[in-house]
Amino acid sequence: MKLRLDTAQYFPLEAEKTGICIHHTVGASAESTFDYWNRNDEKVGVAYLIDRDGTIHEVFPPRAWAFQFGLTWPDAARIEFEKRFVGIEIASEGGLVEADGKLYAFERARVAACERPREGAFDHGSVWRSFRWYDQYEAVQVDSLISLISHLCDSLGVPRKVPARFLDYYGESLKDFQGVIGHSMVRPDKTDPLPDVDFWEKVVAGCNLEPVGGIAEAAPARSQGMTPAEIDTLFESNVEVILAMNTAAGSMVKGLIQELCRGDRGTYIQLHDPRPDGHTVSFDFLQGDQSLVGRIGRALGLTVTADRIEVPGA
Repeated sequence: MKLRLDTAQYFPLEAEKTGICIHHTVGASAESTFDYWNRNDEKVGVAYLIDRDGTIHEVFPPRAWAFQFGLTWPDAARIEFEKRFVGIEIASEGGLVEADGKLYAFERARVAACERPREGAFDHGSVWRSFRWYDQYEAVQVDSLISLISHLCDSLGVPRKVPARFLDYYGESLKDFQGVIGHSMVRPDKTDPLPDVDFWEKVVAGCNLEPVGGIAEAAPARSQGMTPAEIDTLFESNVEVILAMNTAAGSMVKGLIQELCRGDRGTYIQLHDPRPDGHTVSFDFLQGDQSLVGRIGRALGLTVTADRIEVPGA
């Protein structure tokens, strides 16, 4: 099946490419992710999808662009970064939650349809970005990724370089970096690609990439320790955003925030970009257990994605 986005779903104007970013879909298949992009009117997507059988789908020309990062940098830097990176999504369910000795996809613990076998799961050995277990990429997917990156480096002139610390968060210090990166390097709340050093080493060797140091490490993603003053400031900021939303929808989002920080949960998100008098709002994960955002949100009847909350029928 050919997966090709309509030109209305991306920016067809060609841009110079000096970078490649590796993502994974947090979805069942390349087709399901493509269908989501096709229904979305915000020009979100990447040029390439690699399906579970290793099939590479070019969903729009590699010199075109769409929003792939979801950054909160200043607009000029954010747009320039988006335009110069070619995105590649690997079809994968991403982080898996563990409950009662079983693994579940899409943060839906104890939902039978989402249960996944431990065979084929990657164990990071400790919690990384809120997950210890991840859906392992198929060998054919990694082979296709290596072939595609090498082709793009040759055809577009992307430097064969990669930050040497594969699992680190660098943030805006990568603003001018040219080469191959992972989404998690510029977003502290993202888990893509797979946090497996062996995976990265295969890509580096297969694509003949040069790991480079000397990149200033950004402040790490928070895992604990927001001060009371910081929490108060965050509260005031979130209130301003909630007040811009539809009253009923904002009230439900406020309920989510209260549940996230209740008791010893200590989980905080920062709201931004509300739809005026609307039912949707974007957020950045700051601290605590990231999986709680989706789990508690869904329990409250909200639709929660990696960086957006929607209140259906509010």
